[in-house]
Amino acid sequence: MNIRYLSVLLFAFELITTSLQAQSNIKGRVIDNDTKEPIPGVNISVKGTDGGDFTDPNGKFSINVKALPASLEFSFIGFETQEVEVSSAQELSIELKSGPIFLDEVVVAASRSTQRKLESPVTIERLSSKEIANSPQVNYYDMMQGLKGVDVTVSSIGFTSVTTRGFNTSGNTNFTQMVDGMDNQAPGLNFPLGNVIGLTQLDVDNIELLSGSSSALYGSRGLNGTMLMTGKDPFRYQGLSVLMTQGVNHVNNTSHNDPVGTSPYSDFTVRYAKKLNDKLAFKVNFQYTRANDWVANNTSNKNGPGTALTDPNYNGVNLYGGATSVDINPFLQGALAQDPSLAPIIDPLLGQPNNVARTGYAEYGYLNNNVQLMKGNAELRYKINPKLEAIFSGTGGTGSIVYTNDTRYQIRDYKVAQYRAELKAKNWFFRTYTTRENSGNTIIAGPTAQLINEAWKPSYNPNTGDGWYPQYTGALIQALASGADYTTANQMARGYADTGRPVAGSAQFNHLKDSISQKPITEGGTLFLDRSKLYNTAFQYSFSDIIKVAELIVGANWRLYDLNSKGTLFPDGEKPIQVNEYSAYAQLIKHLLDDKWTLSGSMRLDKNTLFADPKTTTRATSVFKVADQNYIRFSYQNAYSFPSNIQALQNTLNGYRSYSSGGSDLLLNGTYHFDQYQPYTLESVQKYQQTNDPTSLEKYNVNPIKPQSANSFELGYAAVYGKHVSVDVLGYYTTWHNFIGYTNVANTPGTNDLTAFLNRDLYTNYSIAYNGAQTVNTYGWAASINYDLSRNFMAKVNYYSDFLKNNNENQITYFNTPSYHVNAEFGNTGFGRKKLFSFNTTLRHKPSYHYEVAGGLGQGTVPASFVIDAQVGYKMLKTHSFVKLGATNITNQYYSTGMANPMIGGMYYISVGYNVF
Repeated sequence: MNIRYLSVLLFAFELITTSLQAQSNIKGRVIDNDTKEPIPGVNISVKGTDGGDFTDPNGKFSINVKALPASLEFSFIGFETQEVEVSSAQELSIELKSGPIFLDEVVVAASRSTQRKLESPVTIERLSSKEIANSPQVNYYDMMQGLKGVDVTVSSIGFTSVTTRGFNTSGNTNFTQMVDGMDNQAPGLNFPLGNVIGLTQLDVDNIELLSGSSSALYGSRGLNGTMLMTGKDPFRYQGLSVLMTQGVNHVNNTSHNDPVGTSPYSDFTVRYAKKLNDKLAFKVNFQYTRANDWVANNTSNKNGPGTALTDPNYNGVNLYGGATSVDINPFLQGALAQDPSLAPIIDPLLGQPNNVARTGYAEYGYLNNNVQLMKGNAELRYKINPKLEAIFSGTGGTGSIVYTNDTRYQIRDYKVAQYRAELKAKNWFFRTYTTRENSGNTIIAGPTAQLINEAWKPSYNPNTGDGWYPQYTGALIQALASGADYTTANQMARGYADTGRPVAGSAQFNHLKDSISQKPITEGGTLFLDRSKLYNTAFQYSFSDIIKVAELIVGANWRLYDLNSKGTLFPDGEKPIQVNEYSAYAQLIKHLLDDKWTLSGSMRLDKNTLFADPKTTTRATSVFKVADQNYIRFSYQNAYSFPSNIQALQNTLNGYRSYSSGGSDLLLNGTYHFDQYQPYTLESVQKYQQTNDPTSLEKYNVNPIKPQSANSFELGYAAVYGKHVSVDVLGYYTTWHNFIGYTNVANTPGTNDLTAFLNRDLYTNYSIAYNGAQTVNTYGWAASINYDLSRNFMAKVNYYSDFLKNNNENQITYFNTPSYHVNAEFGNTGFGRKKLFSFNTTLRHKPSYHYEVAGGLGQGTVPASFVIDAQVGYKMLKTHSFVKLGATNITNQYYSTGMANPMIGGMYYISVGYNVF
């Protein structure tokens, strides 16, 4: 028996040895035809087989072929593809010539399968690692604002939010952002995490951005677009890469109302990847950023046209604490009852409300504007066989930044991590991952400031009858009695009531801020404790090798949201709330008329356990080749989104006696019992303030929230002329049903009894998510021209517009976009005798536009902006390094991307890199 086994083993070994000996090894080096420098990452494929390899950092390759002769194909974006016939084992020297990129550019996101960008059935934008390296932006995420159809909101140096088709806000839950196939959203709050745990600056292979609806392929919350970021494969991109950037911002700050002095900006990024053998490779990434952040200092009055000097009820957009507002008429009436001789002074005031707001704190000195961001990534790849690869990765981010939503949030010491395990083959993948977040010691600017005011001097103490408002009222009467005019008297009254007010940044102020912001909301503070998790498993299979008459893709996805905020964001104080989502999808692509006409259809079925009925979404597209490299595309997409966890289940403090509320039936009338708040219309509350008559209140009927949907049509034309000019033109029209927005309501405000009336601070306000009854329409158009001027010179320009009509005036829609955008770019990735020099200049223009935010943060006009970014670089070939001098907003004309967001000035920097290009 043992001899038999030994014979089998020896026979098998002989077969393997014979097989290995039969293979031929071909080695070589690939260089740039112009500079004679090596080109790393060149794709080498053996035609007719699945064999292939990539060049290493020195341009070298080694590849085994089963039989000779063989045909090798060398391809790389920006170079002409070259095919070489090999008849014997030999060492090759390949020189690639520069070529136009328009014909070779491929995308995956548009159809979940590889295709040329030119033939995409829907609008898609793409950025390559080469474009990122040559950009004047210090962070690739900020490059998005120059793409056609894209809107951005900059909350901080470290937090930029991206969206398309006009719905522009920091917390847009209808935009999907994916990193290496993982949804990059906060598990609890559901909005994309910006670049918090995105790819590091050196690890981006490419970015693809789908404009508009993409639910049929990528699921719920893809109504406003989807962005897919792909990291670099360690088998292809090897070696050590380092990038260091040192700059300054807040330059010439005094002329721009910027309270921060000239400050340093520092960023350090490192990447190391190693192919250990033909089967095993790994990579590690690390990035650390430190800077003094831009400061939000919008002083517009949210309560009217007056200023801090003229309006007693002044509440500035970026002054926090002024949301506490009381009609002091009851105090005036109390003073009149005690001293009837004051009637000549008080009676004229009682004919109208006399609303007075507490004094707010400016952001600078209150919120710490020191930005610190750190993130890292490690990935291991193992090729089980030439057709199957296993991937394991872990990514984590932590730091402190400021973020804008319904107020400003100083996110301190947050932690977010993602872990992935994946099996990937040519025609299928199986991926499972988890996202875990820890909100750290986040400060909610608005309510924290209101509670600081209450801590150093309460608005009203019913036990003593004293407080800020009684003092204000007494001082106002005294000032009027002394002959002061109404405006001056109110200024004197505020000065008296503010006696003892701690200065922002003082020891007393910081003690109060810490004691309030570090105490959970459930215990009377403002700290939210978000420890939510997301679990996701996905599978997709392509039948391309089985079914030849058409391309069929099927897939399934399961997701679990484990909401755990200890009662500070959701009604999950007793135990975490679990929300499951299940989905399945299919896509069929058919080529007709000798591949001149391509039709595709997609369908997806999704179920969310918060809602009774599943949802079906569809997409149908047509791409017709009207001439060589000329294509007309048409698409219909029926998109939808289940309300996000925030829109469904949120119960969050966003001000003193002010809350943001979800609209789920479970929250309003069911499991979580929200009905005790008895919402009423804010209009009726204002009527109550004027008439002091609770009987005038009318109940506001809050219907349970349900999924929203959008039917979108798009017609586009894409073409390449003479290999050097690419054109893309499009128009779209979308009809929205059950559009989700927000409205402000309030509960029963109280009674005529002075003590009870004031002790309840008039009423509790709620910003509630709900569906608008009327149909909403959005439409727009866009055009772009890219011109390859040869010799690596490139010019680009794009124009786009987005519009909203039939808007429900009672809803806050977040359609925050100007009537048009214009972006232009001119640059060169390598010129001179050896292509050592490079440069790039971008221009972005937006006219003024209206911007609105839920939760009472504010609405108003964002001024027009014209921003120029530029850089010039030089490569040092012998040391594989480069140096780049650049500036963003080079003219230093401060601008903002939204209400309550910071004013952004110029940043001037120098970057030094090793093995970056």
